[in-house]
Amino acid sequence: MPNSLSLALYLATKARRDRAADRDGGGEALSGKDLSRQPERTGQTGKARPSGPLIWMHTGRDGPGTAPRELARRLIAERDDLNFLLTTAAERRPDSEPQLISQLAPDETLPAIRRFLAHWQPTLSVWTEPDFRPALVSETAKRNIPLVLTDANTARADMQNRLWWRGVSGTILSNFRHVITGTPASAAALRKLGASPEMVEIRGFLEEGSAALPCNESDRSSMAKEIGSRPIWLAANVTLGERAAAIAAHRQAERRAHRLLMILVPEDPDTGLAWTRELAAEGLSVALRSAGQDPHVQTKIYIADIPQEMGLWYRLAPISFLGQSLEPKGGINPFEAAALGSAILHGPNVDRHAHAYARLTDAMAARLVPDADALGEAIEALLAPDIAAAMAHGAWQVCSSGAAATDRAIDLTLTLLDSIETI
Repeated sequence: MPNSLSLALYLATKARRDRAADRDGGGEALSGKDLSRQPERTGQTGKARPSGPLIWMHTGRDGPGTAPRELARRLIAERDDLNFLLTTAAERRPDSEPQLISQLAPDETLPAIRRFLAHWQPTLSVWTEPDFRPALVSETAKRNIPLVLTDANTARADMQNRLWWRGVSGTILSNFRHVITGTPASAAALRKLGASPEMVEIRGFLEEGSAALPCNESDRSSMAKEIGSRPIWLAANVTLGERAAAIAAHRQAERRAHRLLMILVPEDPDTGLAWTRELAAEGLSVALRSAGQDPHVQTKIYIADIPQEMGLWYRLAPISFLGQSLEPKGGINPFEAAALGSAILHGPNVDRHAHAYARLTDAMAARLVPDADALGEAIEALLAPDIAAAMAHGAWQVCSSGAAATDRAIDLTLTLLDSIETI
């Protein structure tokens, strides 16, 4: 662990900076943050620690934590008695889920860290970013809590450029029992920071939520038969503000394929009936899934308002526009569509999953459409099956690239748990 002088200097420097920020208007710096969650930064929480093994995953600046959440789900599938605590150093965090508690990471102060560790008492800790906080790592190691680092490839580029790395990075890294990294370059960087060579494994990056959503095969077969040879595209989790753009894009794409069918999934499933009536009043031929209606030959827009059926629509649609992205809402997880073979279109507002969209864009599996005209043009282009298939293949490659790292992380976690529980 970092020597006491280096750690003391680090904490003293940070304390001075925090006091200076307060004097210079630190209250303004908090604007836009969820102030109701700020006590979590001091290690306080209103949530109780669940009984049994608790695996703490720290996601660094990766607020959504898509990859560690997928890792947690896969571990729960192996052992349903496990619970997870996910912490982030980002300004916001997602909501908690069953068996998965989401919290803001404690500030890098000893009182906050000790309060946090005393309350949660994690069984072991998996870090998915090299967000190496000297005090947090040191205090965790003092409690004999095993630490594992596995790379989700979401760290900021400047993460390794802080001056204090020169003094304490090697001793911080020595507290991690295993380090799984994605590339030879990242492995070399970690060794340069002081990681011992035998500690580092090159296994690729964690999967980011690529597990395929479930689907009733009988429903898929009957729906595919109903649709037949009609070209189809999906507008998923569309907001009311995006609905007009999606309809305009559909009308534009119909010029190339007059039999084109749009599957429209509202962001709020409770609006399905109202949307059906409103679009029908505009002269559109609409059918509603929750009313038991099928997309007949004359149906232009099929409103799919049953939330549990996204796996069905991603399987059927070779083209998916992912909503909550033309408006500033942050976008939805693109790997749900990518894992099921759908080419991805999205608006510019995808900051909640920015890294995931960037990876898919680099693989030419996703395309940015800033407005309705661009969306319509993109749908027209992707109606050529070879183009959509090439994008879908790129998406599948990105989704499957993290299998080795995820499998290794699962194996390490379960092995460490076994060793702890047999002591």
